Amino acid sequence: MELVQFTAPQLNDYRTVMQSNAAAFIERHQQEHLYDDSLFDRTVDHLVGVWDVPVFMADRLVHLAMTERSFKSGRWIGIDLASGRDLSVFHDRRFNKIIQVPHRHLPHRFLANPAPR
Repeated sequence: MELVQFTAPQLNDYRTVMQSNAAAFIERHQQEHLYDDSLFDRTVDHLVGVWDVPVFMADRLVHLAMTERSFKSGRWIGIDLASGRDLSVFHDRRFNKIIQVPHRHLPHRFLANPAPR
């Protein structure tokens, strides 16, 4: 039996295709996992079981696929410190949730020096 040696472009193509398979699986099944973190494990199992991807590589490919789906803008949470007398409002853009937090629960140095926008 002869060992097959893949070239760098062939390996990159394989990884790209498997990462896109992971992204497609995540897209199809994300609504089933809104409140838990099992989508990552399920996607790894899918790559290993259906596509015969080695486990060490499947973990990395799923991580890359999930990272690629995250917000590109960098900031996924917005903070409005002037929203009320004793309240700050946190806006989580990933899930479109708004959470009111009393100032007494925030660090004093955070209230004194808010991050630049």
